Amino acid sequence: MCETGNMQWAERFFIFPEAVENAVITISLTELCQPAAAEHLLSTYASMLGTANKRLAAAIFCSWIAGICGAKAVLLTAGHPMAYDLCGSNMSVQLLRTEGYPEFAFPIHNLREGVYDRTGKGNEFIDELGMFYKNDVRPIIAALAEASQTGAVMLWKQVYSQLYTFMEEEAQDAASEIRRAQITEQFKAVTWALKPEDFGLRSNPFRILARFRTDPSPPHHLISIKATCCLAYQLRADHGYCSSCPILPVE
Repeated sequence: MCETGNMQWAERFFIFPEAVENAVITISLTELCQPAAAEHLLSTYASMLGTANKRLAAAIFCSWIAGICGAKAVLLTAGHPMAYDLCGSNMSVQLLRTEGYPEFAFPIHNLREGVYDRTGKGNEFIDELGMFYKNDVRPIIAALAEASQTGAVMLWKQVYSQLYTFMEEEAQDAASEIRRAQITEQFKAVTWALKPEDFGLRSNPFRILARFRTDPSPPHHLISIKATCCLAYQLRADHGYCSSCPILPVE
């Protein structure tokens, strides 16, 4: 899905080799699969956002969860040995207080040594990515959905929207139009190849046809429409809908 380049995935996806100090909450991803732990995280996060709306907190948090998914694809594609370090049993989530909105970090418990000798291509890549979604991400989404009383499919679409943003950022940095098209096509091929059971749903929520509109703000570029509303407009009365919000009418 994404090229590794100089492997700045840690900064890009908020994944770190050790825990961050002075976190408000630190919960293992295994523990986060329990609705009670998910409810605690969402309630605390919502309070720090200045709201009691756990649906809003879950929606925004899922865009952070997408970072783990994006990093997993990066490392699998590169055949990087750290690919196997990204799993629920070997990671935690930390809620961090900042000067602005609160942030999350995902520290890795143990960095394992060894060589990842797979190609990261074809069915093998899809199978491994699918197992990661099914065994590591799906239980977290299920717990968040129960804790926030939100449909799991909506939370999966929050993940997808952020993954699509990662892809667009990579495509924007591509050296040529041909490479840009390849990145877009590869993203669609990978996301569409995942199985419904990987998500615990009747259909693959990542099978989404991209839609676009002209950004009303200068320089009026064509922008992609999100898979679902991120609910950010509920944070502040003056926020309004994002230019890419699907709630707005399509041109």
